[in-house]
Amino acid sequence: MEVYLVRHGETEGNLEKRYMGWTETPLSKRGIRQAEEAGFFLAGQNICGLHCSDLQRAVVTARIIGTGCGLEPVVTPLLREINFGRWEGLTYNQIEASHGDAIRLWHDDPFRRSAPGGETLTAVYERMRRFLDRLANEAGDGKRIAAVSHGGAIRALLYKVLNIGKSNLWEIKIDNASVSLFRREGDRYKVVYYNRTDFLEPGKSSEVPADDY
Repeated sequence: MEVYLVRHGETEGNLEKRYMGWTETPLSKRGIRQAEEAGFFLAGQNICGLHCSDLQRAVVTARIIGTGCGLEPVVTPLLREINFGRWEGLTYNQIEASHGDAIRLWHDDPFRRSAPGGETLTAVYERMRRFLDRLANEAGDGKRIAAVSHGGAIRALLYKVLNIGKSNLWEIKIDNASVSLFRREGDRYKVVYYNRTDFLEPGKSSEVPADDY
């Protein structure tokens, strides 16, 4: 089984650099175009299924992709972004002003720390892994599936699958509408590439190859 994990298109919250988490924010005009281009790309990958987070920026992205692929997205909360709790909707500077060192401490170890009322990246990874394992049981071998999720959620999954050091977490770049390809081999997952965006900017390849763990 192969899973094309897609980050949703650019949103108004992205443009304002806000920690949106579970808070809704609409796609920007550029985000809509990105979703269309991701749909054109995935239409050529012979995918047979399409899933998405239940947050509207992912649902709208998936519906646009589905139009190009002839698929209706299956919605699941397992693909949601990290919950930022009381930091939802705020910028880094606003969080720093109201919560002091808390955001810097979180940034140092987000797998064990969370925003007040939010969740850790460990919890996000466990959700994402449950989604992949459930999908493998339902889809079977040889299937190609696309799933629209979020930057933090995809980064958490990549961090664990690639088994990289904690200091390298924030070096994993997941652009809006980028595609990361996971392949299940036995009971393990291999990252074929991540953050592929060449279909958004023709002639410019930015996929990052990766090895399994």
